[in-house]
Amino acid sequence: MKKSLLFTILFSLSLTVLAQQSPCVPDASLQDSTFGLWPDTIQNLPIAQLDTYYEEHIQIKTPATVGEVMGDPYEIDVLGFPVNIAPLEIDSIKLVGVNGLPSVMSTYLSNSDSVFMGNDIACVTLFGTPGVDELGAHDISLIIDGWINVSVIGTVSLYDQLGDYETIDGYRLVVQSEMVSIDENYNLSFSVSQNSPNPFSNRTSIEFNSTTEGEYLFSVVNLLGEVQDHRIINANYGSNKIDVDASALSSGIYFYTLSNAQGMITKKMIINKN
Repeated sequence: MKKSLLFTILFSLSLTVLAQQSPCVPDASLQDSTFGLWPDTIQNLPIAQLDTYYEEHIQIKTPATVGEVMGDPYEIDVLGFPVNIAPLEIDSIKLVGVNGLPSVMSTYLSNSDSVFMGNDIACVTLFGTPGVDELGAHDISLIIDGWINVSVIGTVSLYDQLGDYETIDGYRLVVQSEMVSIDENYNLSFSVSQNSPNPFSNRTSIEFNSTTEGEYLFSVVNLLGEVQDHRIINANYGSNKIDVDASALSSGIYFYTLSNAQGMITKKMIINKN
């Protein structure tokens, strides 16, 4: 009994050390992006397998201003008058907690105090080994507090002003007992995802599903129909990804198209250099 207990403790410690030995390193290429998370809540988290160690990194580009998170305008009541705080700079944000995560799962942050400066990059690791009690879908929320710079007052807590924390909802961790076949995973249909992040500054990614190996024609045009990107994509069966470098393009609305003998799909993306 004592040996079994000792083994369990050592095994649990080894998993914690494993996550810390291969920590999530903030992706420097995201520095020029607007506020976002990768994977986002549309792409969502990879599926976890029963009794199998799970580790997933979430990259975060913290907002530079309140408006990046809350929209512009975003007004609060100050002494009975509406004040738009959207242009105010974010001093820092803090990950207060993660709701909905299975109890056997833990988080590991690139900043140990859970505080990340505004307009910076950071990441969070979710790790652990889900058991039979964790089978099914778990809706996860990230609980966030933030501090903004107000010229007259100084640094102000959003929680103190709003009376509540902000939440990032939409993440879902699915724990299943067996692998899903690629046919079940993708339903063998040609589909193209919305680019992520969107809007973006310099770089974004587009995922698509292909029913076969082969060539696709990928293009990006502006509102005038002028071609900005034109190339052949060699697709694999199942899931594929296209990386788009828009560092030479200006802010505005663009359309990307992916086509082959299966058909053609066009979607809109937004570049924001502000």
